[in-house]
Amino acid sequence: MMKISCNGCRILRKGCNDDCVIRPCLQWINSPESQANATLFLAKFYGRTGLLNLITAAPKNLAPAVFRSLLYEACGRIVNPAYGSMGLFWTGQWARCEAAVRAVLMGSKPNDDVAPFHSPSWGSCDIRHVPRLNTGLVDVRDRTGKIFKPQPRVALLDSDVLSQIQPNRATRETEINLELSLGFH
Repeated sequence: MMKISCNGCRILRKGCNDDCVIRPCLQWINSPESQANATLFLAKFYGRTGLLNLITAAPKNLAPAVFRSLLYEACGRIVNPAYGSMGLFWTGQWARCEAAVRAVLMGSKPNDDVAPFHSPSWGSCDIRHVPRLNTGLVDVRDRTGKIFKPQPRVALLDSDVLSQIQPNRATRETEINLELSLGFH
């Protein structure tokens, strides 16, 4: 009797056996091509080993829910990288996440038919709307017209070199001994 690998193991080129962790995760997906597409997408997103570790870390009865959750979260992160599927759900744009999942199951990229993320309700929370401020710094150009970037004039000295340096007389006379202590108010 010949054993047939599940579509997930086949696409991952992994040996499939009777206690396969991927096989039960794919039962909610109807077509074999869609099963392979979903598995391949998740393996690319989380890494092959990462995907298998995430599925095996869950109790066996929850493995299909974990797989489905990982698929929706990965698609949500493609559509909305900052907030993922929960951000799409929270802003009432869950249909965009579902469209991305359908695109993955059909074998296309999840953002082919999905418009770029934009949510006017987040307004000031979204960093992408903040214009760059003029800092008042003026570019300093050298004689050739290239922008001059001054190099820091700090050097590291090890203790041997530092002990060999003799302070001059003027420095010795004007030295002030300060002690630092921590104080709490």
